[in-house]
Amino acid sequence: MTGTAATGTTESGTEVASTAATGAEVTVDELDLALVNALQLRPRAPWSLLGQTLGISPVTAARRWQRLSEAGIAWVTAYGLPHPEDRGCVAYLDLDCATDRTGRIADELAEDAHVMSIEHFSQGCDLAVTAAFTDLAAVSRYTAERLGRLPGVEAVRVHLATGFYAEGIRWRLDSLDQAQRVELHDDQSAGSAKPFAARAEVREEDRELLIRLGVDGRLDQAGLAAATGLSPSTLRRRLDRLAGSDAIRFRCEIAARDAGRPVLATFRAELPPDRLDEVGPQLARLPEVRLCVSVTGAHNLVLSVWQRSLADVQRLEAALTRRFPDLRVAERRVALRTVKRMGRILGADGRAVRAVPMDIWRDPVPAP
Repeated sequence: MTGTAATGTTESGTEVASTAATGAEVTVDELDLALVNALQLRPRAPWSLLGQTLGISPVTAARRWQRLSEAGIAWVTAYGLPHPEDRGCVAYLDLDCATDRTGRIADELAEDAHVMSIEHFSQGCDLAVTAAFTDLAAVSRYTAERLGRLPGVEAVRVHLATGFYAEGIRWRLDSLDQAQRVELHDDQSAGSAKPFAARAEVREEDRELLIRLGVDGRLDQAGLAAATGLSPSTLRRRLDRLAGSDAIRFRCEIAARDAGRPVLATFRAELPPDRLDEVGPQLARLPEVRLCVSVTGAHNLVLSVWQRSLADVQRLEAALTRRFPDLRVAERRVALRTVKRMGRILGADGRAVRAVPMDIWRDPVPAP
């Protein structure tokens, strides 16, 4: 990472203050949010392009990003998919836990490489775990041999993703103007829909590369070559092959509170099956929506949103009911805390503490 940690005052704009692990006060202003928005569009864009788009020098852009990432406010990660066309096997696991064990269970599962996110909910279940696997057999092993043997786990309910309409990789801050978004546009940008020119699968030899990028998705080719022992030409070919087929995806995340949306809510809903592909894309376009996915089970739609207040959750549900009369919200959940999100362990303030890179090709049952 280039640049040095920021030590001066922030520029004008709305600020959110907090304390980093070092004890130094960290603030987020409008320029920081614009930088994160730019990296949501182009997670590996060069500092020169980012600086040009935002009207600052490349050194300033790099310095600001370093400050944000070191404070756990924002981060760029990467993750791989075993089969780009079907996105592998994503499972949404509802866990009922003994009250005095819930926190310890969440902390232990957060270390699992298959686990993408963990949320402690106010109702519906104690913990909601999102995990990715190579196939259904791996889901079975994980639920039976990992979760089933964990002290304090009283019940597990499995819902499998059958179709994605919106994912967190497509969610954006609204901090850039149209001209800036056009300047950053790229067919290979995160979240852009593109056909698969070839079916490229992640190979065993690619796993170390993915793990390194999972820790720091902006690690440059020199850093990657040094970390993996690959030559620059071999590294370039592998990255091009994986990125070209969407087998590797880069994603810029921001702490929900610093994004101005500290309330995370999930709706379990039902739609007539023949309406999913019509309504799903419409729900995906709502600015609050982070995830919209059809799943197996009694309630065939999961909708996750980031909101500014609890009252906004209720208002959104009312608006959804008016707009989609055949959409029935069966359950609404509010996250009391997010323990892990996209390979990052989060602190109580929602900021990243450290990385646990995703590796869905690893044995889903850790060795004792």
